Amino acid sequence: MRSQATSPSLPIESKIRLGLPKLYAWYRNNRRPLPWRTHPTPYRTAVAEFMCQQTRIATVIPYYLRWMRTFPDWSRLARAPFARILRAWEGLGYYRRARFLHSLAQAVIRLPGKELPADPGALQKLPGIGDYTAGAIASIAFGKTAPAFDGNVARVLGRLAAHSGRTLPLATLRSLAGRLVPSRHPGLHNQALMELGALVCLPKNPRCPACPLRNTCPSAKNLPSTLRLKPSPTLQREFILLPKRKGKIWLTQHHPQARWRGLHLLPTIMRPPAGSPHTEIRYPFTRYLVRATVFITRNPPAKASGRWMSSAEVRRVTLPAPHRKILDSLGIG
Repeated sequence: MRSQATSPSLPIESKIRLGLPKLYAWYRNNRRPLPWRTHPTPYRTAVAEFMCQQTRIATVIPYYLRWMRTFPDWSRLARAPFARILRAWEGLGYYRRARFLHSLAQAVIRLPGKELPADPGALQKLPGIGDYTAGAIASIAFGKTAPAFDGNVARVLGRLAAHSGRTLPLATLRSLAGRLVPSRHPGLHNQALMELGALVCLPKNPRCPACPLRNTCPSAKNLPSTLRLKPSPTLQREFILLPKRKGKIWLTQHHPQARWRGLHLLPTIMRPPAGSPHTEIRYPFTRYLVRATVFITRNPPAKASGRWMSSAEVRRVTLPAPHRKILDSLGIG
């Protein structure tokens, strides 16, 4: 017999199921009016899911609206030059998502019907689509009974199924999420759980009195430790040069750690150069928290490849957000 410490007992799972109608009613009354929730086609849902990975919703909304005006369907996106896609993505970060989305569009237009498959397993065979994204697209856009298990859902279910102040293992919660998805309106179910985690069941200082499942949840007065779905970022040092001469800026497309492929960059080195620093910035990049010191120079690094650009040219090319912010702070580009 499995112990309560490793698997939710039937009474816990049954109590969660009994509370789901209250969750759905809460979602209908409190959900955010996000643009991709109107007419959730497979394309609109996929674009939103790619953009929302590791990015705040408030940041995503204007990008999403501009994207839909520029690339309204798979065909338009697949035919677009990748440089134009990068330019539209500039500022969202994690440019690998843009590459995957472009590759996905090119794969889709080769499929029968030029549309995504509805089956989650088939979805995961396409570029950039993992377990969570497949479940979200399948349930929201196609009405398939599939879980969308992200950090918000893991936290909500972890607290609902906690025992003696301890949350359950991630694999157990993933299995529970799959069993809870109803055959009717699975997209609504998944979005309601995610919205509850985003608005009420917060990582810190959850708003328990506002929770529709407060009478079901054992964690309101004994909050279990937060599940860590990814490790804390590792601090990394780097040094960014800003070569400036006669009104022009020298840019490269090479980073010493192969970041930001296809983008233009201020040259980056891993050891401090001579001279006085101009400023310092910090920014996240995958598993790192980067601390970068900026130096204004007249010359680019020796033997580096790149070219001098006018301010007009700098405005037209795609730069990663940290580098664009450096130039903006100096009124350049």
